[in-house]
Amino acid sequence: MFQSAKRFSILLVVVAATLFILPMKAFAEDGKVELSGLMYEFDKDNHYDIFESDSVSTTDSDYTYGTFFINGEITATSEKSGILSYEVGNGNLEFYYNYGDTLLNVDEDSWHLVDDKSKKVAGKELDSNIMKGAIILQTSKDQKNWIDEKTICNAFSDVPIRTSSIYSTTDVQLINGCYYRLVVVYELAKKIEDRNFLFINTDKYDYKKCAEVYEFYACADGGEVNAIDLSQTYSLGSRVKVKNFDGYFGEELIDKNDVHYGWELGNFFVSGYTDEVTSSDGNIVFLKNVGDKVTLWFKLDQDINCLNGKKNLSITADTEGYDQYFETSKMDFGHGVLIIRYTDHNNVKATPTIYTNYLEANAVVGADTKVQLFEEGDYEVALDYEVTKNELIDKIGHYRIFFKFSVRNGNCMVYPFDVRTGSELTSSSLTENGFRLDLAKSRYLKINIKREILTDSADGLIEDTRFNGSTKDGAEYTEEGIYTITVNNEYTGQVTTKKIYVGTNNILRAHMTTGLSIPEINDLVAEGATISEDGTIQPAAVIPVEESAGPEQKDSDTSSASGVDVPVSGAINTNSGNAESDEKFFPIAAIVGVIICIFAIVVVFVIKKKEKQPAKADNSYHDETKEDIEQ
Repeated sequence: MFQSAKRFSILLVVVAATLFILPMKAFAEDGKVELSGLMYEFDKDNHYDIFESDSVSTTDSDYTYGTFFINGEITATSEKSGILSYEVGNGNLEFYYNYGDTLLNVDEDSWHLVDDKSKKVAGKELDSNIMKGAIILQTSKDQKNWIDEKTICNAFSDVPIRTSSIYSTTDVQLINGCYYRLVVVYELAKKIEDRNFLFINTDKYDYKKCAEVYEFYACADGGEVNAIDLSQTYSLGSRVKVKNFDGYFGEELIDKNDVHYGWELGNFFVSGYTDEVTSSDGNIVFLKNVGDKVTLWFKLDQDINCLNGKKNLSITADTEGYDQYFETSKMDFGHGVLIIRYTDHNNVKATPTIYTNYLEANAVVGADTKVQLFEEGDYEVALDYEVTKNELIDKIGHYRIFFKFSVRNGNCMVYPFDVRTGSELTSSSLTENGFRLDLAKSRYLKINIKREILTDSADGLIEDTRFNGSTKDGAEYTEEGIYTITVNNEYTGQVTTKKIYVGTNNILRAHMTTGLSIPEINDLVAEGATISEDGTIQPAAVIPVEESAGPEQKDSDTSSASGVDVPVSGAINTNSGNAESDEKFFPIAAIVGVIICIFAIVVVFVIKKKEKQPAKADNSYHDETKEDIEQ
């Protein structure tokens, strides 16, 4: 539709000059963005030849039939090829054209909606009459060749008014980038003269036809096709001719007389992985690490209207197809249907995602077209299509490309987090609060956890295993004990082990920190070693006994008198075994010290006083000195 390059260039110039002059009405609060477009008016006999009309103006909600807006997680707005471009975060965009019934129910003296019984719009014939307005939604890969995605005829006759979305974008469109165009057409009339002829109503009316055209571009964040590392791609699938014609099920031999003999339609391949292995059931498994984006691509090698270079051989629309394997309902497949089904780690199969008219609307000849980005899981993919040899209409064949593959995380890690603080715990960490396991979305790892505690036995404190079994993502453990977490990745053969201690027992802390066995730690403690809060062990200090030790020390430890070293813990204390004696000795020593100090002060005072007096006879000196001392 709308294939004239000249007409297209006229519209493009007008759009470029108009859309960026007008302010875009955006409502960031609810994700809605109202779009402005171009408004055309034609006479009664025109067939909405929008590219040949000079009667063009910008749309305004006061003069359009309704309001066109899109709704979704729009993260950025820019310009592409002279029109507005939107980057979309998560999800897809919903399209709305909301309208009231003002023009439907207004009196005849004003412009009001009438039935347009024609089918043509800009040179293209619709399947039904336009009647009370038509809405046509189109997509394009190159802004030149447009595909009709949805057409609604007699669109404005509904009561109540339409408020639901008219279209939703697809993943394939957004990850590759897509142009969108909405065309709204309708006919209006207004009575300009009351007339009667022989009792026959011949009122005179004025007529006009209107067309609103909105155009924009949308893609996912980073949705442009990225460069592909050709050294790291893997091809999947091969074509077969189906035995069950309508249901695309079963296989037949493609012999030399078959229309599909000797040529391939295209090629599916995967990129963005770190490594690939083959599972026990023979399916390919792609391993991904942090930063990898496992992506399925399709490269179309043929012009679908001229297959294998033959103009009479083409992909035709299958209007009543169904896929027996996926148990789809009968539908219009269009020019090829792409079906993808995902199965999660719980073996739950999701509803298949179906892209009808895939080969015409999404694939570009010779280009690498993204199909989808994949996370962990199992996937089944099928492309069903119909090939027709036009000169012999009975030469019709249904064909299928089908394959399976899986995606797994290539790491072998588990991340314990403190249940109270939320901080990550490394191997040999100590916590009093307990921990929670986080597999970082690695759903296919095998995880085992063992809990050990200390228990009394005839040999003293020993380890006792209280639990040893499998665990799962998000599990929490708060009971005291040493937990050994073992992670196994069956696809890489890697094993990771981490130990976490929960509790306050010093023996277990030391065991976690030092790696010493419980009996070894018990022996060290018995010898006087101490255990710090971080689990490190402070060995007992060694004090050599001097030969000049006093009698009290000799009495307190006879082994010291014989020259044997005495093990003690912490600061040196020669009376460490008699704390009560130490407490009594301290105040007595303090009192004696005070008395000695006072006596020393008196002596110094007397001597200085004597030096100041003249010398006397010996007798008088002795008498005076005695008197002074007595005083």
